[in-house]
Amino acid sequence: MPVAKNYQNQKPNVKMKIKLKLSEKQIGALVYSFNQTPRTPPKERVAKVAKSVLDKVVLKVRKRQLEVQQDSNLFNQKKKFDFSLELVEAHFLEQHLVSMYSFPMCEYDKNAINQIASTLNQQLA
Repeated sequence: MPVAKNYQNQKPNVKMKIKLKLSEKQIGALVYSFNQTPRTPPKERVAKVAKSVLDKVVLKVRKRQLEVQQDSNLFNQKKKFDFSLELVEAHFLEQHLVSMYSFPMCEYDKNAINQIASTLNQQLA
């Protein structure tokens, strides 16, 4: 006879978070990558969802970049700043970064984008 499980004690809608630690330069590379995407409106449902989610991520990252720039000085240049992303935000950010591999950018930005994408990929797996 199967045993009935009591699901009443479980928390519904527990949101998992993906954590990122980025330097000021990595945040700058991320913001730069957002400026390289085409501005044409998406037509497919998945593309619309991706754009909607990425718009939230872009706003979060740009806001954080402004905060970091205001607090930046000679003594905390190497400091890493924490980001917390929901799973869906991390997924679409990773997809965006992978699509940026073919865009022209300096070597540092390419390496930063690749490193952020691989970190997201590892945490999403």
